[in-house]
Parts: sequence; C-alpha cells; structure tokens
Amino acid sequence: MKVSASNVAGSFQKGAQLLRELSEIQLTAKQVQTISEKVGQALVQEREQKRQAFMSGQRPPSPPNPPALLVIGADGGRVQTRHEDPEKKWREDKIGVVYRAQPSPERPGRPYQGPKPIVKTHVATMQDWDTMGDYLSQEAAQRGYDQAREKVFIGDAAQGIKSLHERNFPDAEFINDWSHAAEHLHAGALAAFGNTERAEAWYEHQKQSLWDGKAHLVLRALTRESQRVGKPRKNAPENDPRLILSRNAGYFRENQSHMDYPRYRKNGWPIGSGVIESGVKQFGRRVKGSEKHWSVPGVEAILALMSTWMAEDNRWQKFWNHHPFATRTQRTAA
Repeated sequence: MKVSASNVAGSFQKGAQLLRELSEIQLTAKQVQTISEKVGQALVQEREQKRQAFMSGQRPPSPPNPPALLVIGADGGRVQTRHEDPEKKWREDKIGVVYRAQPSPERPGRPYQGPKPIVKTHVATMQDWDTMGDYLSQEAAQRGYDQAREKVFIGDAAQGIKSLHERNFPDAEFINDWSHAAEHLHAGALAAFGNTERAEAWYEHQKQSLWDGKAHLVLRALTRESQRVGKPRKNAPENDPRLILSRNAGYFRENQSHMDYPRYRKNGWPIGSGVIESGVKQFGRRVKGSEKHWSVPGVEAILALMSTWMAEDNRWQKFWNHHPFATRTQRTAA
C-alpha cells in the first residue's frame, strides 16, 4: 500500500500525506521514496534477468488462450533529470504497450471505433530504443506474440519507433497513427494557404483521400504545393512555410506504405495510437514536472514500478505477494 500510494498520489510527498489521511500510517516523503525505489530497483533487476534470458533464446510460457489480435505500440515522453548541463536535463523516457484485442471490422454507416483493448501491460525505461525493443519483445512474447493469429504495431513515424519495429517486430503490420498523419496534413494546409477557408477546404479534401486509402494522391498534392512555394532556404526557421511543406511531403513519401487505412478498418485493426498516448500521459503525471528532478537510476526504478502497478494482468499483486524482496519490504515497512 505504501508503494501504491506514491503512484496514486503523483509524488512521494503526496503519497506520504495520503497514507496519513487514509490509514494513519506515519511515514515521511523520504521514507516513501526509499521504499518505492527499492521495490522499483528489484523490478528493474527482474526485468533485466528476463531480457537476458529472452535474448539467449528462452521463451516465456505460452498463454492458455492465443490472442486473436495482439497490438504493440511505443512512444516517448519527457523527464527532467539532475544533469548539470541545463540543455541536457530533459531526457526521453520510452513507453511501450501490449494489449490483446478482438478484431472489430468497420460497419457501413457507423463511425469507426476500432477494437477495444483487452488487458493492457506497459514497459517503460530511460534506456535507448534498442534496449527498449528488447524489453518490449520479451513483454509481447509473454503476452502471446508468437501464438497470436494477427499482430500489429502502431505508432508515429519517429525514427526510433520505426527502427524498433523493424528490428523487433518485423512480422507485425506497422500502422502509421491516423491522428499524426492528419496533423501533418493540416500543417501542410496551413503552410500552403495560411489560416484561411481555402486551407480548411483543401485539408478536408485531402484528409478524405487519406481516409479512402489514397495516400499517393495526398503526397502528390503536397508535392505540388511545395513546388509552388519553392524550396526552403538553408537554415530556414522552423515556421518557414516552404520548410514545413517540404518536410510534410517527405513524411508522406516515406510513410505512405503504412497508411492503408481502408484495409486496416476492414480487418478491424486499430488506426489510432490513443492507447499508448494515454499510457505516456499516465507515466508523465508521475515522473514529469518542472519541480521534479530525477536521478536516472531513481526514475528508472519508478518507471519499472509503475509498469508493474499499471498492468491489468494482476502482476503487481503477484509480485507483492510472492517476490522475496517485496514480501520482506512489506514486513519491514509495516
């Protein structure tokens, strides 16, 4: 309960206050932090042991019921560390999600909702994307990746995420998040026509083409507008319309093969990365903030702790009930 309080409350100080108010447990914020980080460190060690075993070829036991659809997603957040260089204080935390789903094909005349997630689990780390890929691969295997009848990977087109997919999940269909694609298209419309009715009409027309699976037409339209305004100058500012159009044309050129939205809807697959984005926000509420300055080992421990606590497969309770370190910590902290 003491560890859970620090997660629910959003900080060690608020966690200590919550314990006092609800359970009359008298602990300082520092004591709550020490207990939480010790449990988190044990979870980091356990996760690393699983990764090493997985990378050496050991596969986790197969789940009793293979998933009809297994969805993997990844995204990045922001954490403020104690780095001496102010420009290097903010670092990226990598968040991954794995969830089962039942394919939910599109029905005529109804807004497409996509499949609902069933039993979400997360992975979170401050390490690089390659290591994150190993952790996420092990998690997916534990959730039935090898046995899944269908598997998809969904995310934005960031290079780290695309590389993770290619390295760790090459047999999963990569779906470029619909909302990110629409945002890039809208930015191109504003760059081409300014904040005008013409920009909005152009955007709506191109968005319909994208929805209909005609990303090649969207690319053609963006390329045409980019050529009309001309090439961006060297060292052009980020808000230069020519630079924005050039970049967004490049975005659709590089990612159009992952924008077959009619097929994804027909298969009943997700087209939006809302589940992983929600996860990033949940982690962010705990570790992100201008008033929070983390050591890297400290935030790594809390990310591992939160991943276990947020899991919807009861692994937090299993860890707390059975892991020797957790049970010992529970007795000594009582």
